[in-house]
Amino acid sequence: MSTSFTAITTNRDRVLAFWRYIDEHNHAALSDLLADDFTMIFLPSSLGGFGIPVRNKEQSITFLCEMPEKGVASLRLKPTEWVETEDAVVAHYYSTGELVDGSPYKNEYMGIFRFRDGKMIYMKEFLDSKYISQIQS
Repeated sequence: MSTSFTAITTNRDRVLAFWRYIDEHNHAALSDLLADDFTMIFLPSSLGGFGIPVRNKEQSITFLCEMPEKGVASLRLKPTEWVETEDAVVAHYYSTGELVDGSPYKNEYMGIFRFRDGKMIYMKEFLDSKYISQIQS
């Protein structure tokens, strides 16, 4: 099985677009990027998925576009390392942003993104749960 460099680069670009649409709170663009059967899981499971262990497409878009209501006013994600295959991207990345109270928001993540037919079909995101518990207290 040969791996297409174009598919890999395109999927990496889709992850970058996904992050940009989150920062822009762009519901329509996220909807176009995600497959109808998209699922999103936040890990570790001790976080409880922020109330919903596995989100479907609409629940995911709502959650991502309404982050200011959840305390995160702005969010920019920057990758530091990628591992890519024809249908998946694994990324280590950091966020910078601001909480609604004006304090800085900085977190660290590992994400697994899967693709089918040009659409993202799922995202599993591992984040710094200690940091999340500190800012939620």
